[in-house]
Amino acid sequence: EGTRFSAKSIASQRRRLGLSAAECGLLVGASAQSIYNWEEGKARPRAQHMPAIYALRTLGRRQANEILEARKAA
Repeated sequence: EGTRFSAKSIASQRRRLGLSAAECGLLVGASAQSIYNWEEGKARPRAQHMPAIYALRTLGRRQANEILEARKAA
């Protein structure tokens, strides 16, 4: 991917989707604390998380909630 990580971007995507940090973490495979740290610029995501972070941009609220429900049930 030619896209770079932006702390501001992940925060705005989380707000747009109406997700808590824990829910966002569940979607990208990270902890809520990691999400906070990324948003604050205190840490950067590992390479393994980047595809899921990029995928957030293409999700709508309904899709995000459907994925969350499926993961919570599993």
